[in-house]
Amino acid sequence: MNDSIVLEQKDFWNMLLDDWKQCRDGLDELMLKLEVNGEDRALADDLFGRIHRVKRGASFTGLTAITMITHEIETALQMFPEREPEVRSEIIDCLLAAADILNDCIERLNDRLQDPGAGEGDVLTIEWDVDDRWNEVAQQLRDILAARSGHPSGGEEGAEEPFSDPPGKTKEEFLFEIYELLDRMNGLFPGLEQDEHNIGALNELLLTVRGMKDGIEIFSAVLQPDGELSRTLGELALAVQRFETLLALIVNKKHAFSKEWLRLSQALAEYMKDALESAAMDQAAIPLSEDLSDRLDKALAALASAEDQADSGQPHPADDPDRSTAPASDARQAQEQKTALPQSIRVSQEKLDKMMNMISELLIAKNGFMHLSAKLNTEYDLPELSKEMKEVGLSLNRISEELQNAVMSVRMVEVKTVFQKMPRIVRDVAQMTGKKIELTMTGENTEIDKTIIEQISDPIVHLIRNAADHGIEHADERVRKGKSETGRIILRAYNKDKNVYIEIEDDGKGIDTSMLKRKAVERGFITPEQADRMTKSQLTNLIFLPGFSTAGQITGVSGRGVGMDIVKKNIEKIKGGVTIHSEVDKGTKIVIHLPLTIAISRGLVVDVADESYIVPIDHISETVKINARDIHEYDGKYFASYKGEAIGIEWMSRLFLLGDLDRGNAEEHHAVIVSDGAEKFGLIVDRLRNEQEFVIKPLHGQLARIPGISGSTLLGDGRVVLIVNPIELIQLAKK
Repeated sequence: MNDSIVLEQKDFWNMLLDDWKQCRDGLDELMLKLEVNGEDRALADDLFGRIHRVKRGASFTGLTAITMITHEIETALQMFPEREPEVRSEIIDCLLAAADILNDCIERLNDRLQDPGAGEGDVLTIEWDVDDRWNEVAQQLRDILAARSGHPSGGEEGAEEPFSDPPGKTKEEFLFEIYELLDRMNGLFPGLEQDEHNIGALNELLLTVRGMKDGIEIFSAVLQPDGELSRTLGELALAVQRFETLLALIVNKKHAFSKEWLRLSQALAEYMKDALESAAMDQAAIPLSEDLSDRLDKALAALASAEDQADSGQPHPADDPDRSTAPASDARQAQEQKTALPQSIRVSQEKLDKMMNMISELLIAKNGFMHLSAKLNTEYDLPELSKEMKEVGLSLNRISEELQNAVMSVRMVEVKTVFQKMPRIVRDVAQMTGKKIELTMTGENTEIDKTIIEQISDPIVHLIRNAADHGIEHADERVRKGKSETGRIILRAYNKDKNVYIEIEDDGKGIDTSMLKRKAVERGFITPEQADRMTKSQLTNLIFLPGFSTAGQITGVSGRGVGMDIVKKNIEKIKGGVTIHSEVDKGTKIVIHLPLTIAISRGLVVDVADESYIVPIDHISETVKINARDIHEYDGKYFASYKGEAIGIEWMSRLFLLGDLDRGNAEEHHAVIVSDGAEKFGLIVDRLRNEQEFVIKPLHGQLARIPGISGSTLLGDGRVVLIVNPIELIQLAKK
C-alpha cells in the first residue's frame, strides 16, 4: 500500500515526526507493563493517548496506512482492563508486532522526507512495504476480538485482506476528530485578529483545514455514496477544499491576513459547524449559502488576479482597503520576525559536532597562553607581563569551559533511549526459551553524550540477550538450586568520577572459570602452561577472545561469549572499558564504564627518549616510583610487586623501539600504572610532566596502523605529540 503527500512546510513535517517519535518511545515498555497489570486503566489510557496522537496526525496529513494501523491498535487497547492472563499475552503479542510495524512506517516516512532530492512542493510517494506483515497481525487481532465477542472475525476464504479494509472509524470518532480540528481553527482566529502578520498562526490554520479535508475524504471513502451522510460530507468537503485553496494562496504569496478574510473564515467555520451538526443528526445536506459562496469566489478571484499582477511585475492591490499601503517600519518588521520565531529549534548533529570541534581548538589555544606565560617568566624574565598573560589565559579558560559545558549539555541525552528497548528483548528471549525472567532498570535518567549513546546500544542489547539466554536458568533448574522460579536481570546506570557506568547483573548460573580454562586449552586459544598461571580474572576474560564460546548448541540467541570480542571492541572504540565479575550459581555482573564525551579528554604528558606522549587519564590507576631492585625478569618479561600482587612492567621506549634498554641508569623509575579493566600493568617512562585537556586528532594511512597509538594532538607550545593506547600497549608487552 502506498500514500502520497505534498512536501510543503517541511518544518511542520519535522515537528510531526518528532511528536510521533516521542509517542513511540517507550511503547514496548508500557505494553509489557500492561501485560502484567491488565487492570491498570491508567496504563491503557496512556498507551491509547499516545497512539491516538499518532492516528490524529496521520489522519490530519492523509497517511492512510498509519491511520489504519493506529486505529486497530486503539481497538485492541479498548479491551483492557483484561483479567485473563492468557488473553492479555495474546493481545500484547499482537500489539508489540503492530508497534514494530508502526515504527517501521515512521522510519520509512522519516527517510523519505530526509531524501536530499525532495524539495518544497514536491509530491512524495511513500511505499510502506508492510502489507503482508500487517495483514497477519490485523487478522490475529480481529480473531482475538471475535473470540471475545463471540462473532466471526471475517477471515474466511474470499474475505478482503485486512489492510484493504477501511480504517473502520465510527461516525462518532470521525465527528470527534473533525470537531477537535474545528475548535483548533476557531482558537487561531483571535491571534490573527490581533496580528494579521502572524505567520505561525496562519500556517497552522492552513494545516488544520488540510487535516479536516483529509479526514473527511478518508471517512467518506467507506460510506455508501447515495446515503444522506455521504451527501452532507460531500458538500462539506467541497467548502473545505475551496477554503484550503484560499489559505494556500494567502500563505504562498505571503499576504497579510486582512480583516475581510478573517470575517470570511469565521463565516466558513460557522457553516462547517452547522454541517457537522447536520451530519450528527442524520439530517438533509446543507449546501454553502449563495452569499457565502459568492464571497469565497470573489476572494479567490482577487487573489488569483493579484498573483497574475505579481507575476507580470506589477504591484498588487492592498489586501484590505482599510489597510495603509505604506511599508512597515524596520522596527515593526523586526517585531513581526521576533513573534514568528519558535521557542525551540532543530539543530543537526553535524552543526553540533562542528561547534564542539571549534571549542576543542579553543582549548588548544588556551594551553598556548599558559605556555607563553611560563616562557615570559623563565626565559625573558618578565614576571609582570607573564602575570598579565596568565590572567588572560585564565579568562580564556573560563570562557572555553563554559562554552564546552553549554554545548555538552545540548549533546547529552538520557540512557533511557537505550534502556527502553530492553524489556521487549528480555520478553522475547523468555518466550523463545520458555524461561521466567524479570528485568529491573534503574538510573534511566543518567545522561551521556549522544554520540556514545548511538554506539553503546548494540553492545548492551547483546549483553542483555546473553544474560537472558545463557545466564538465567530454566525454572526447574533454578528450583533445584534453591532459587526462585523467576530469574532476575538488573540493568542500572549511574555517574561516578566523571564517567558513566552501566551494569548488567543477573542471578543466573554464573561463569565457571574451570570450564573456560578447559575449553580454551581444547580449542588452542592458550597452552596448558599459560592456563595454569592465569588468575580467575584473566580466565573470566577469555570470553572476550574472538570466536570463543561456551555454548553447547547454537540457538536463535547468542550464548555468552559469542560476539563478546565485538562487544569489547565497540566499547573500547568510544574510550570505554568492560569488566566481568562472576560466581558460579550466584550470577554475573558486567560493568561498562564510559566517558561523558569522546570529543575532549584529559591525559598525562610523559617524556620517553626525548619525545613527549600523552597517556589518557581514563586508563591510569596512579603514578608511582618503582625501585630498580624491585623489578625482576622472567622468560624475557619484567614484573614488580604492586600492592601485594605481581604486575607486568615494561619500558615504553622498548615498546616503541626508541633505543636499547639500560636498566642501570637510574635507581628509581617513574611508572604509570594503567588498566585494561581486567588487570593492571606498569609503563616505565623517563619523566612525568603535567595533566592537561587534549583534543584527539586521528592518524591516517600507514600511521593509523601503528600499534599502541590512538591519535595525535597539539601541546601549548605547538608541538605535535602522540596519544598512546594503553590497552594496546599491554597487549604488545605481553607478546
